[in-house]
Amino acid sequence: MKIIDARVRMRTDLMLKPWTTELKPYYRDYVSLYKMKSRLSVMPVEEQFSYAERAGIERMVVCGMGDAENEHVLELSRRYDRVIPVAGVSVEIGIRHALRDISKYKEQGIAAIQVTPHIHKRDVHDRHMYPVYGLCELMKIPVIVHGSVHFWRGSYMWHGQPQYIDEVAVDFPELKMIVSHGGNGFGPPMLAVAQRHPNIYLEFSALNPIYMAPEFLYAANSYLRGKCLFGTDYPLVDFEVAVQRWKKVLQERTQELFFHQNVLDALYGEPVPF
Repeated sequence: MKIIDARVRMRTDLMLKPWTTELKPYYRDYVSLYKMKSRLSVMPVEEQFSYAERAGIERMVVCGMGDAENEHVLELSRRYDRVIPVAGVSVEIGIRHALRDISKYKEQGIAAIQVTPHIHKRDVHDRHMYPVYGLCELMKIPVIVHGSVHFWRGSYMWHGQPQYIDEVAVDFPELKMIVSHGGNGFGPPMLAVAQRHPNIYLEFSALNPIYMAPEFLYAANSYLRGKCLFGTDYPLVDFEVAVQRWKKVLQERTQELFFHQNVLDALYGEPVPF
């Protein structure tokens, strides 16, 4: 089975800076919580691919955060077909700037746009985000949005709660949204939102399924079988550790969808028309 990891950071000098030389406040606690120190040294790109391949991971969705990382990720995707590029966009320096970035990155071949409102202490349904969602819906660009517990205590957990994601989905019914970390921490309401809206997918990176609410595992194996995605958020979680954890809890009929097909549908499939 060919596995696609739906959320990865490369261990290049540029992409490790927020964790090492800069240590952004919203990342600080993750280093100890996920025991990341051994995975925060620079690793050549080809070596990281080989390391992932040992776990069966053939391709990876690599998410940038800001202009420098976005350009880096796009360059990697041009050199290596294993990289599926995602660009991070923010409205903090202006909505028009964000919209120009979306158009630019679309032309350059990004597969999706990533927004992280909780880092900027905004709600997912903040009115300043609506032009971003509208343009992405018009251009058929999926949006990846954080919708789960996070461990930066300087920002409210509730910025990505299911109610807000439901409101965005109602207002932009043909926008494809991939909810990072799958609503973990918010309980079954996130499952109801994903069940209700055909263009919402749940990506379960950086999670240990044995600690998740059982309703999530039941949904992944049954009524949301076609809408749940595998991810590691490497280097938060080791590739092989994540794969083995999920194989233990997924039914055989679910694994091809979860590990491979669903991410392709989420990124490249046509949105369900309203």
